[in-house]
Amino acid sequence: MNNILIADDHSIVRFGTAVAINESFKEAQITHASTIKEVYSHLNFKRFDLLLLDINMPGGNNINVIKEILDLQSDLKILVFSSYDENIYALRYIEAGAAGYLNKNTAMEELNNAISSIQERGKYMSPAVRDLYIQKLTSTKSSIDKVNPLNKLSNREMDVAKHLIEGHGILEVSNLLDLSSSTVSTYKSRIFEKLGVTNIPELIELFKLHAQNT
Repeated sequence: MNNILIADDHSIVRFGTAVAINESFKEAQITHASTIKEVYSHLNFKRFDLLLLDINMPGGNNINVIKEILDLQSDLKILVFSSYDENIYALRYIEAGAAGYLNKNTAMEELNNAISSIQERGKYMSPAVRDLYIQKLTSTKSSIDKVNPLNKLSNREMDVAKHLIEGHGILEVSNLLDLSSSTVSTYKSRIFEKLGVTNIPELIELFKLHAQNT
């Protein structure tokens, strides 16, 4: 892991992460990006071994960003480094092509463990995510959906739901995801129907419930 790109819109997170990485990987050359456009710019001009990606950056807050990045560098290992609950989001990003998913609340020591795991085995899963993965492999879709109805949502619906529970309105979600307002409204209706909720507070409670119980 000689060339590492850290993408986060908070400079204190980028520099703190860089210091932690260099303590264990002293030869690592670290590049910083504060926007998803900067990520794409760096990837167009330099090969990287690892990308630490915050998925809450403007322009990069959707699951499809993983595919877009891999289209630029197909062999790049992406470690999603996010404050979003891994129980809800990790498997979706890993299935989209990420090499691993790590919550920012995790100790920095685990960050280096994650990087070592990706370097040695090409993947990283925390014990909790590994359990979810095994459960998904050994269970039927209907039983999984019954345990956690959030699994009924497509990736695009999950992107929309994520922004709705953060308090964004239809127009804001439209701008964040580069979708028309009518498309966002359609996704919102599908989300409510699939999850059996009638308003945003109920949607928020459902996400909280399954973040805690998964």
